[in-house]
Amino acid sequence: MTTPAPVDPAIVRYLEVRDAERAARRNAAWSALTDREQKLVREAAVMGYVHGAMAPKGSPVPPDSQIVANVIDGCLGMPDLYPVLGLGGDL
Repeated sequence: MTTPAPVDPAIVRYLEVRDAERAARRNAAWSALTDREQKLVREAAVMGYVHGAMAPKGSPVPPDSQIVANVIDGCLGMPDLYPVLGLGGDL
């Protein structure tokens, strides 16, 4: 085994700064959403992740419209876990 070459501290600092900038932009975008919008994003993101994790490796990515339909169907099937989408928007 070879020992990896040390990373230039300037590169490490640059990456740390970029990570902090991304986190600040992410937090600002999230904070700008209403409570309902945050719930919708959370439910759709989690269900989308679940569907992606369950997809067979190497399977083609369906069109956006099919992904959205799959996410909504999944949420409708588990309204206790996804109440905003799962209850058909009644919240």
